Amino acid sequence: MAVKFAAHDLSLYAVAHQLPHAQVTNEVLLAALSERCGRLAARKAKSITKRLGIEGRHLTRDLTQATSTTSPSSIELSQQVLTRALAQAGLSANDLDYLITHTCTPHTQVPPNAAWLADVLAYHGPYLELRQACTGFANGLQIASAFCHASQQAVAIVGVETGSVYFDMDKAFIDTEQLVNYVQMGDGAAATIVGPKHANKAIISDIYLGQVGHQKTPGFYLDSGSKDVGDKHMARFHHNTQAVREQGSQLFELGWQALQSRGYQLDDFAYILPHQANGHIDVLMAQALGISPQRIVNDAKQCGNLGSAAIWVSLAKLIHSGKLRHGEKVAILGAEATKYLYGGFVYQHHEGINI
Repeated sequence: MAVKFAAHDLSLYAVAHQLPHAQVTNEVLLAALSERCGRLAARKAKSITKRLGIEGRHLTRDLTQATSTTSPSSIELSQQVLTRALAQAGLSANDLDYLITHTCTPHTQVPPNAAWLADVLAYHGPYLELRQACTGFANGLQIASAFCHASQQAVAIVGVETGSVYFDMDKAFIDTEQLVNYVQMGDGAAATIVGPKHANKAIISDIYLGQVGHQKTPGFYLDSGSKDVGDKHMARFHHNTQAVREQGSQLFELGWQALQSRGYQLDDFAYILPHQANGHIDVLMAQALGISPQRIVNDAKQCGNLGSAAIWVSLAKLIHSGKLRHGEKVAILGAEATKYLYGGFVYQHHEGINI
């Protein structure tokens, strides 16, 4: 199996994250489900929350309604977070060489989020969007690596998810996989500004991406593409939890092997930042690696699984926490169950990064 490493390292100029509204606890989430769908559905969902270890999340949907529009929208979240990141970097939108966005819950299928975001920011440069979930960040960095080397200018990468609106609180819609989605997923956004490698800035290096999805059934997918539009039903995320359990840990193992192939060992890293799949991720990964859970970043317990935004949100929270010392490294291990991708990078902290 081939792993693609980007040819050029990057500097991280700024990173910011945005979570909508106040945190929604399990108690509030389950009460809303019980009110509309009955106690049995709520009891089933409660048992799933215990297995997942997620205690809270932030949502753009209205829990008082069976279905809901997003508020704030993915464009509003993206504008808020990118505006903050640009201010941290001391740049304007039109200082960017390129705008890259990634999401699996877009504002509209066409035009992409990137187009709407360019509008509200009065950005007149080129943009592109990756329709991708939990390793969208890794593909974004692969592209930015080439762009920044060629232009010697900054690139913005924005990851956002507003998937909570894909859940219909209706007995006819709900099954076990939809209940997993309901209690596991959260909404949020994050933005990074990256540029060509500079000695006096934080470094993103060893950017890798691989996949082992050939001929495998997707662990997670969103219907209502051209394949399904004729059925005239509400779009929904399908979640093959058994397939994800069987394949998920392998993706983290392959990511760690990719970094080991570059000469890294566990002692090189102050923290390991895995994809935030569930609230037990720190204990599970610590056991697998034989290290303290305190070295594993766990934001899923309080934020849920943020999909395409997860890695950026957790990196932003870690950097802004003040826990990192100058020169310390963080291993990022991304994993995506759609067709089993793994990707990540090494982050080296610089005390001068704007927060």
